[in-house]
Amino acid sequence: MSLIAKEDERRPKTMVPEGVHVARCYAVVDLGTHHETWKGQPKIRRKVILSFEFPSQLHVFNEEDGEQPLGRSKTFTNSLGEKATLRKMLQSWRGRAFTQKELQGFDLSTVVGHPVQCGIIHYEKDSGEKADTIDSLIACPQGLSVPDAINEPYTYSIEEHPKNWDKLSKWMQEQVTESDEWKALGQTPDEPPTEITDKPPF
Repeated sequence: MSLIAKEDERRPKTMVPEGVHVARCYAVVDLGTHHETWKGQPKIRRKVILSFEFPSQLHVFNEEDGEQPLGRSKTFTNSLGEKATLRKMLQSWRGRAFTQKELQGFDLSTVVGHPVQCGIIHYEKDSGEKADTIDSLIACPQGLSVPDAINEPYTYSIEEHPKNWDKLSKWMQEQVTESDEWKALGQTPDEPPTEITDKPPF
C-alpha cells in the first residue's frame, strides 16, 4: 500500500580491510571554522578534509560504472601546531619534518594527486555498527607503483565558492554551510560569494 511508511533498508557498508594499503589523495576540502565543545571546554577550530581512493580495493556501486575504488576521507583541525594530528600525519606521509618556512604557511592543495600508504583500522560505533577509519598516513617507499587516480582530483575553498561545490558530498556541504566563513558570506549555497579579504594560506 503506497501510504504505508517504513524505515529504509540500510545496505551493509563495504569496508576497507584493516592493514596498510596504497592510496592516492584526490581531494582537499575546506570546511571552515566551527565552534565545538571538547571535554566541557568550548573550542573554535578551522577544519579541513583530505580524501583518498584505494585502487586495490574495488567495488561495484552501480552497474553502469563497473568497478570503482573505495574511498575514505579524514577530517583534521587545519593546524600545523606541534601537537596537531595534521602535522604529524603529513610529516609521516612526506617522510620528513616541516621546515620553519613551511610551518608559516603550507599549501595543502599540493598534496592532491600524490600517492600514500594509508593505515586502516576497524572500530565499533556507539550504535554497534562496524566502521573503518584512516589511522595513519605513511610515505610510499621508492619503487612502489601506485595506479593513477580514477576520481577527478579537486580542491574546495570557501573563499573560491562556488568552484567545485558540486563535487562535495551532501554531508560536506552541510558542514561548510555551518561554518563562520560561510555565514559571513550571507548567501545560500547556489549564490556567488562576496569578496573575502582575509584569506587562508592555501
